[in-house]
Amino acid sequence: MPTHPTKEFLVGCLVLAAVLLMFAFGWLMGLFRPFTGTAEFKVRYAFAGGVEVGSPVRVSGVKVGRVERIDFVSGANSDETIELLVTVGRRALPAVRADSKFFINMAGIIGERYVEITPGSGEPLASGATVRGMDPPRIDQLLSQGYGVFGRVQEFLQQNEEVLTEFLKHMKSFVKDANQYLGSGKNRQKFFALLENLEAVTGDMRSVTGGLRNPETQRVFDELREVIRRAHKIDDKALKKFLQEEGVRARIF
Repeated sequence: MPTHPTKEFLVGCLVLAAVLLMFAFGWLMGLFRPFTGTAEFKVRYAFAGGVEVGSPVRVSGVKVGRVERIDFVSGANSDETIELLVTVGRRALPAVRADSKFFINMAGIIGERYVEITPGSGEPLASGATVRGMDPPRIDQLLSQGYGVFGRVQEFLQQNEEVLTEFLKHMKSFVKDANQYLGSGKNRQKFFALLENLEAVTGDMRSVTGGLRNPETQRVFDELREVIRRAHKIDDKALKKFLQEEGVRARIF
């Protein structure tokens, strides 16, 4: 006669099915890849920027691994305090090179943090290598600096409030007077006529300066420069003696 399954057997089947479902869910979500090989890299930063264990690792925007561990390190380089152990799938290793950059990015404005690896063109990066990552910007420091700049601007405005107010009043008066002057058609015509005259004058000056730029004018300037140079060499005593001996002075006076 047929035997019915016992309660223990049914409970065991249910537990096994739950384990298999959890295993499949983790594999689909990329929490682990039991059937694909991975390579590990140690990436050091001075500031992790909110990256946590389990954060994804991407190459060219494609998820290829995850952050396995975060450790604090201390050594000769004071700018390296955080070390991330990241895994990268074998299929993405050809893109990970010695000159690849390891950034910490954020998915969207309030999205999760992840490690972004830029493809390189150098030698392949061996598994287990330790590299220096690119530190993410410190938002807190940027805000602090922004508050400092804003405070200095506010202090400047408070200290020069009277001067700025007077300047704005003069500017308002100037704009008002200019509007009144150019508002009528007659004054506006005078203004545009003045601009046309100014344009004509600049055109004439351009033609004059262009006429001076020729070999003949340059020769005249060179000769005049030579005359002045020779005049500077004349001694006062020799000139006085020359005038007295030659009688030039008598002829003149």
